[in-house]
Amino acid sequence: MGTFITKAVTRLAAFAYGLFTLFLYGYLATRRGTFFKKRTERQNLELQLARDRLWNLSKDYAGLSHYFITLQSGFKFHFMSNAAPGSPSALVSDRPLVIFIHGFPDSWAIWRHIASSPSLQSSANLVAIDLPGYGGSESLEKYTATAVLEKLTELIITLRAQYGVDEGTQTNKKRVIIVAHDWGCVLSMRLAAEAPSLAHRFILSNGPLMSLAGSNVRRMLTSASKMFNTALAAPLSSRAPLLQALRTLGPLFRQLKMSGYVFAMQLPPTLVTYFLTGGNYSLMAGIHKGSHGRGEFTPSDEGTSMASSMGPSLAESKTQTANGDSYPATIKYTHDFANILNMAGYYRDGASISRWRKSPQTVANLHSISGGPELRRANSGAGLLDEGTPGALQASSTVFWGKQDIALNPQICLDGMADYLVADSQVVMLTESGHFTPIEQESRVALVKAVEWAVNGEKGDIGSVVQECYPSAKVIARR
Repeated sequence: MGTFITKAVTRLAAFAYGLFTLFLYGYLATRRGTFFKKRTERQNLELQLARDRLWNLSKDYAGLSHYFITLQSGFKFHFMSNAAPGSPSALVSDRPLVIFIHGFPDSWAIWRHIASSPSLQSSANLVAIDLPGYGGSESLEKYTATAVLEKLTELIITLRAQYGVDEGTQTNKKRVIIVAHDWGCVLSMRLAAEAPSLAHRFILSNGPLMSLAGSNVRRMLTSASKMFNTALAAPLSSRAPLLQALRTLGPLFRQLKMSGYVFAMQLPPTLVTYFLTGGNYSLMAGIHKGSHGRGEFTPSDEGTSMASSMGPSLAESKTQTANGDSYPATIKYTHDFANILNMAGYYRDGASISRWRKSPQTVANLHSISGGPELRRANSGAGLLDEGTPGALQASSTVFWGKQDIALNPQICLDGMADYLVADSQVVMLTESGHFTPIEQESRVALVKAVEWAVNGEKGDIGSVVQECYPSAKVIARR
């Protein structure tokens, strides 16, 4: 009975906090004058032009073309690449495969500055995907860990074959690098922990490793609880332990303040839709403006950012690739934000924390690419069945963190990170950057350098490589 009451109170508190966040964001948007401000003709024109640039299947974008892959399971993924899957250029043996995975509320287009780099396009096969329920990819009924990670793993294994990484009995004949941000980072951290053979290097930016974050939260709560008990046992001298307990919980309180939007995502679907798109898309507009950091945010930037989130419109849905492929018919192209509840589903359905129940086919596929019956990877020593710190990354990883992130507290997300890394892994702090590292001008240059470093065989120290273009960057942890 006590457990039932505790769960009921917790759910009620979460609902109340989500509802409070909904009204708070509405109040702030109204106060700033954006909630009732209608979009101008210039804004609508820039959005229309941007959607055509990003989503017209008959057009290339800065050296990248539109492609689709339909998996054996029947699921259809959309992605952009500088080489057609299965083509002679894709199968060149010395060209690494780089897979970019975006987060919320974006699409492949958040990587447009990085994937359009001439140096990267000349030295690697670049693939920027749309996650399930985003952009031009199909949607899922539920966004549980199993549903999302099964599809993502099947896609990566298919891409490895289509771009000449695995062929017959030969495997890992060229490098695979996974580059991820935000939700893409969360999912890729799970892949690095639970399916490390998928890539030789993970480059991860501003997304929490949930096992580490959970451990830090539990540590803070346990420590604060002991201090509160000490204060209760000695009321006359309780001031010092009470203050210390509050200081210990400070990072948790700050993260709760930052994470109000996560609770708002748990509200009924109608309220979630209004939260994300109400007030003439005021929340989305604010997110996109903030994503550019201190850089200039032009009307063209606004249109491109909004088009990245909205995905293809009805006009783009009628276009086709050179091979005659088209977008999935399941996308509701008549809605500006056709995928909005799919995007929220990652928060609602436990994609970050629920158990990944691997199918027999997934286990067999991971075994096949792991390099042999010992299930071991030469670069990190990690294997498919390795044990260690629960949730620790089992593949070589480079974690970038924009210090000015307004959504994630570094004390919860980074403290103790070294214990969750394997050999040849690092955490790099980008002191002047915020959450949207693939977009902000300084950090996106640093990410290009990091991908170049990985593509070219990881020559030299990553800290020195990044500091050449980002002098204040610091390696704060390494293994």
